[in-house]
Amino acid sequence: MWTLIAGVVVVALELAVGSLYLLWYGLGLIISGAVGWALGSEDWIIQGVAGLTIGLVLMVAFKKRLAEKVLGKKITDEFLLEAGEGVIKEGGLVEFRGTMWQYDTDKNESFEINETVIVKPTKANRVFVKKIV
Repeated sequence: MWTLIAGVVVVALELAVGSLYLLWYGLGLIISGAVGWALGSEDWIIQGVAGLTIGLVLMVAFKKRLAEKVLGKKITDEFLLEAGEGVIKEGGLVEFRGTMWQYDTDKNESFEINETVIVKPTKANRVFVKKIV
């Protein structure tokens, strides 16, 4: 019973946070809690472990599909293989998609700090940048 209640609380937290991670664990806890309650089991530790395992399986199986449906666009796992814009930072680094990367240029161009550049797909933990024309 406690696992079922914990699952409902976790799903309610998900509604406040909106990350789509807590949803799966909450559903797993609800499923294992409901099954344990129906079978008359009082072992909340086993129900909790089973619920978290079910949640992990649900997350791996359905998170990407649900996110694509909710957001209305295709989610790619290889987002660093797509070109985008980055900002040149100190020390020969470019900030791209929330991470600092060392970069190479095709023509040994020079860049100023805080300059926005085009970042080409990554290769060997480095990115390639070029000026925006």
